[in-house]
Amino acid sequence: MRHPSALPALILALLTSLLLGGCDEPAHPTVDLSRAVRVGDLDQIKRHIYWKTDLNQADPDGNHPLHVAARAGQVGIARELVQHGASLVAVDGAGRTPLELALINGRTQVAVMLAKQGAAVDAQAILLALVRAGVADRDSFAFLLRRGADLNRPDAQGDAPLHLAVELGHLETVKRLIARGADINQPDGSGRTPLALALGLDPKGKNTAAIRQALQQSGARP
Repeated sequence: MRHPSALPALILALLTSLLLGGCDEPAHPTVDLSRAVRVGDLDQIKRHIYWKTDLNQADPDGNHPLHVAARAGQVGIARELVQHGASLVAVDGAGRTPLELALINGRTQVAVMLAKQGAAVDAQAILLALVRAGVADRDSFAFLLRRGADLNRPDAQGDAPLHLAVELGHLETVKRLIARGADINQPDGSGRTPLALALGLDPKGKNTAAIRQALQQSGARP
């Protein structure tokens, strides 16, 4: 049994230990923030956040840390970055926001999280961006359709998403649009149907024959 006179000294020692422990700071980061995000090193990322690293500093390719997380599908890390000030509207070197980049890469869990955190979702504009990029990811299309994207709405030039996919030779995107219910006989601004566009492409061009076949098998008319 401890002598009663030792108790105050013991209590003081415990309090001092607690106070010193509460003042502990994390070590400075030893890995570049972009690399830490790419490899999923949450400890290093938290160090960067604690030591006030700029979370909106782009790398030489124009990618912000949140873009890197979105492309890699790092949901938890993307949330950590957003909650500590990473911009939801920052654009990368290609002019893409983190949400758009997530959908282009099929990272719909990241896209859902970003939308919940307040990222604006211009579903129609992002749909056209995905079509131009040749994306055919089922979940990315479903995400946008649930938020009001219209597969048959023409752009300012009169081109619906299917027209764009045909003209750009994106076979898998063409198939995805058809599967989701795009109008295969909708005319563009010049009155050309998707099959008419396909028939006007270079026969030796990228995916031309396969696109024609996909349209014809779906009942498209020239």
